[in-house]
Parts: sequence; structure tokens; C-alpha cells
Amino acid sequence: MKNPTTPEGNLPKYLNNTEGELLKKLSDQKILIDSLKEIENKYQDLFNNSIDGIYKSTEEGKFIEVNASLVEMLGYDSKEELLNIDIKTKLYFSIADRDQEMSNVHRTFKKSDIYRLRKKDGSEIWVEDFGRNVFDIDGNTLYYEGILRDVSEKKKNDDILDVLLKISKKGNAVSSLKDFVQFIQLELGRIIDTSNFYIAFINRDKQTINIPFISGEESDEEFPAEKSMTAHLININKPVLIYSEDIDRLIKKDIIKQIGPMSKVWLGVPLRVDEVAIGAIVVQSYDNENAFKQSDIELLEFVSSHISLAIQRKKIYQETLISKQILRTVLDNIPINVFWKDTDSNFLGVNAISLKGMALESERDIIGKSDFDFFERDDAEKYRADEVDIMSSGKAKLNYEEGQIKNGENRYFVTNKLPIFDENNNVIGIVGTSEDITERREIQIELEKLTGELKIQNETKNKFFSIISHDLINPIAGIIGFSELLKEDYSDLEPEKIKKYATIINKSANFTLSLLHDLLEWSRVQIGSIEPDKEIFTLSDLLAHNIAGVNSLAFSKNIGLISNFHQKLNVYADKKMISTIMRNLLSNAIKFTPQGGTITISSEEISLNGKKLIETTVTDTGVGMSEEKLKNLFKIEHNYRSTGTNNESGTGMGLILCKEFIENNNGTIKVNSELNVGSSFIFTLEASS
Repeated sequence: MKNPTTPEGNLPKYLNNTEGELLKKLSDQKILIDSLKEIENKYQDLFNNSIDGIYKSTEEGKFIEVNASLVEMLGYDSKEELLNIDIKTKLYFSIADRDQEMSNVHRTFKKSDIYRLRKKDGSEIWVEDFGRNVFDIDGNTLYYEGILRDVSEKKKNDDILDVLLKISKKGNAVSSLKDFVQFIQLELGRIIDTSNFYIAFINRDKQTINIPFISGEESDEEFPAEKSMTAHLININKPVLIYSEDIDRLIKKDIIKQIGPMSKVWLGVPLRVDEVAIGAIVVQSYDNENAFKQSDIELLEFVSSHISLAIQRKKIYQETLISKQILRTVLDNIPINVFWKDTDSNFLGVNAISLKGMALESERDIIGKSDFDFFERDDAEKYRADEVDIMSSGKAKLNYEEGQIKNGENRYFVTNKLPIFDENNNVIGIVGTSEDITERREIQIELEKLTGELKIQNETKNKFFSIISHDLINPIAGIIGFSELLKEDYSDLEPEKIKKYATIINKSANFTLSLLHDLLEWSRVQIGSIEPDKEIFTLSDLLAHNIAGVNSLAFSKNIGLISNFHQKLNVYADKKMISTIMRNLLSNAIKFTPQGGTITISSEEISLNGKKLIETTVTDTGVGMSEEKLKNLFKIEHNYRSTGTNNESGTGMGLILCKEFIENNNGTIKVNSELNVGSSFIFTLEASS
């Protein structure tokens, strides 16, 4: 018969609630104990099988617990043996090392230390310690616990990298080979035994070995190369790691001779320049045949390469020095400025003529300085901007002109600037040349000015002859033609015909006379035979006189003449020239103003740049002019001859003559005009006080 049970715990019904709870607690406790045992088994399994050393130790220096990996790592035979040692004296090389490691309390597993320990056989091991202190509830240290990882190989690799890096840096900086080799010997001593270390070079002509540096033994600085171990290494041009028994075999084969005491182990690598062995770097041990191993060959080969590079650099330095001396001689004897700068536009050097031009005694006075130290700020900023652009683009800027203010004087230079590249095609500065072309530029400007003047004179001459050949020949030909008709046919011609031909002859003759007069006057001005005869006179009277002279012409075209000027406007000028000017301007205004138009003549005193002038304006309501015609109005080479609104003829020389006369009287003339609106001619003369 089955016992009745409760739904919850499968307990007999006859047990009361208290007994049921107790049994349940016992059941839960058993489950917990089994779980803890399982965890402990896993911990022990992890503890015993970890590849890292795991330990617990007291503050006094005794191990409480260690795993098998730690026993093996430290070179002991058993856990019991390791548990019985004194940590302070057996594992540490000094008590101070132990004290240093114990000084950091309250550590967590997040922190680690790397330090060295001594193995049972006395050899060194480097470990990384992930440890901490374990405290009781009162804060007292119960024990230390931690994990030790063997990092000897990593430490050695780090040391090797550090040593090689330092040797590499030193090789780039050192100038003395002996200092470099001594540095190498000290640095290599951190990772291999260099107590017996030397570097040797072979003299093939003399067949001797030269040893500029040796440590650990006495040796002649130079000795015969014949059958020495060093000479053998250089001859085969290969690294050699050899032990005493192998050395002895080479001696017996008469390949080498014994020189000095026999080494337990001998390691050497060749020093090469262009793949040719020129020497060797050697380490040896007389008492420890395990001092060196195969991996040390690579280490020495790296060192050898840097010594070889140092030798090559010295050779290149000598060759470069000669090249620099030749280049310096050339630079200092060429007649243009040469300079070179770094990426900040600071001077790295200049040639002799540059120093002279900058009034400097030595190149030391400019090196490290910039254009801002020698030139006006605006000039220096422009130079810097150019150089930044050249260096950023990597493109040269050639044959461009730039200015410079020097001792308050404007100087001009033709400049070339090119970027300097390193072996990786990175821009490392600029080199430039500049040539002072101030005098040459002034000569060039003067030549261009003369050339322009000659061109204008030539064009003027051509136009002058064109006017003579065309404008004079045509009317004279007309005069001759009509006069021939009158002479031959006058008896048959009607009076009206004779009058018509005579009128044409008269007009042509008057036109020709007027043109000849203008040409002669203009020519005299050009060759300087007309000098203004200046006097003080009242301009308003002269204006009134000339207005009266053209009044009949204006009346014939029903053109109104309006005067607007004061009665007392005195000027200092040539009266005849000014009269010619007014006559031409008024005649032109009437000629190009249609029937019923208006011409206004005004004059007033003005002040320009502190100088008193009389400004006169002749304004018409005529046909006006185009911009093209305005631009060339006063140029004989672009002489325009136009007929008036009533087909009035003109020579086209009047306005050109006006400009010449006004300028001869220190005046100016300008024109404002608009097509179909009219024109205003404005000229100025010196006012007389």
C-alpha cells in the first residue's frame, strides 16, 4: 500500500508541516553541497591544468598552494619542493625586488606587473603577475593569490626590438664609427653576451685585418689576415656560428690558424658594402658554449647592416662634400640670386650674390630666418603665398615678375621657384632664383614708349600724306577740270553754266586753301616751330568777337546762338591760338546743327586741385557722334571728315588743330556727345589773377 503524500513535496501525509519543512531543507542542502563539490572539482581541474602558474602565498614569503604549471615554470621537481622554499630569497634576485612587488596593496585582477624571477637553476625568467591581496573582515592580509605567466620570450623580443630601434636611431645620428660600435656593444649586452666583442675590417691590398674596436681582450690593432677566423668569415662572405670542436677541425684542415685562446663558441657576420664583404662583427665566449644560438645570427646581421650603412654614409658624405664644394663654387659665381628654403619658407641657404644684395656678411645671418626678417611685410606675405601654392601643388612657377621695396625704392625681379622633393616624392621645400631687372625694365619701358611714339608718328605721317594725296589732289583736280571747261568752251557756255563752274572752282579753291592752312599750322606745331605767345587777355571779349564772326552762318541756318559768360574772365594764353580754337568749335557746331537748332557758349571760373581755371563749353543740338568716333576724334591717324547738315564740307583737321593749340597753352579739351541729341566741347585755360 502506497503512503499518501502532499502534492508539493511527496512527503507522507502523516508527517506534520514542521518535519516536512526540515526534510525539504535537508534535500536543498544536499543539492547545494553537490553543486559546491562540482564547482570545486571544476576549480581544481582548472587550477591543475592551467598553462599559467597559479599560486597563493603568505606575506612572510611561503607558498600556500601552487599548481603544476608553476612548479614546471620555476624549474622545481614537485609541488612539495616549491611549497617549502623561502620566496624572498629563492625566487627574487634581491629582497628589494620582493618588497617592490608587495608594496602595491588592494590590487585587483585588472592590474598586472612584469618582473623577473630566479628559477631553481639560477637562470632568469620574466613573468607577468595578475595578483591581488585577500583580506579578512578586519582588513588584515590573509594571503596573496595570483596567476603568473611566462613572458620571457616576449620580454626578450621586446628588448631586441628596443635595442634594434636604438641602434637604428644612433646609426642615423652618430658621426664617429668608433662611438657607434661602442654604443652597439653596450646595447647588445642587454640581450646577448658581448663581453668579448669586436669589429674588424680587411685591407685587401695589404692583406691585413684592422680592429678599430675590441672588448674583453687585448689585441693588436692590425695583424696579418692570413688564415684568421675573421679572414675566413670575410672570404666566404657568410655568417658563421661555430663551436670549439668545429674550430679545431678547421685548424687541422689548415683552413685557419689558431690565434689566441680557443673559444667555446664563436659567432660572426660579414660587414658588406654593395654585397662585398669589407669586414666582420664578432662575439665569442671562452667559457659558455651555450652563450649564442642560431637566432642571434639575424640579430647581428641587422647590426651589421647598420654599421655598413654608417660606412656607406661616410663614403657618400665625402663624395657629397666634393659635389657640394663644386656646386657652391658655381652658385657663388653666377650673377643671379639663388636661395633654398624649407616648408615653412625659412632660408636653408643662399649664394654669395644674394648675401651681397641683402647686405649680409655670412650665410649664418640668414639661415633659419624668413622673408619677414628682411623685406616689407606686404612683399613677404606675397612671397610666402606664392611658395605655399607651389609646395601644395607640387608645380613650379617660372619666369614671373615680382616687385620689392628696397631702401624705399621699387625694384623688380624675374623669379623662378621650384618645389624640392624627397625620395618618397614628398615636398620638403623650394629652390628659387631671382634676377634684378629694374634697370633692364626701365630701359624696356622707355623702348616701348619710344616704339609707341614712333608708331604714332609713322601713322601720323602716313595719314598726313594720305590727306595731302587725297584731300588736296581731288579738289585741285576739280579746279583744273572745271577751269579747262571754262577755258575751252566759255564762248559756247551759257552764263548760268559759267556761274555754276565758277562757283564750284571757288568752293574747291577755298576748301583747298583752308586745308592747306590747317595742315601747315598742324605741321608747324608738330615740329615745334610755333611757340605760344602767351599774354593776359579777357576771354569773354574774344568769345564775343568770334560769336559775332559766325553770326551770319548761324542766321543762314536759323540757329540760335546763346551766350552765357561773365564779362571779366581773364586768361593767360596765346590769343591767336585761342581765337582759332573758338572759330573752329563754333563753325563745327553750326555745321552739324540742323535748321532751327541751338548753340550755347558758356564760360566760368573753376578750381581744380587748388588751381584756378577758366572752363569754356560749346554745346549744340546737332547730330552728335558715336562712341567709336568720340574715341578717335582728336587723332590724325583716325581723321574723320564729315559733311554738315546742309552738306557743308570740312577738312577734318580743325579739331586736331584745336587739341594741339589747347595743350600748347597748358589746357585740356574733352567731348560729351550723344547721337541725334548733340555734342558739348569743353576746354580749360589758365585763369589770370
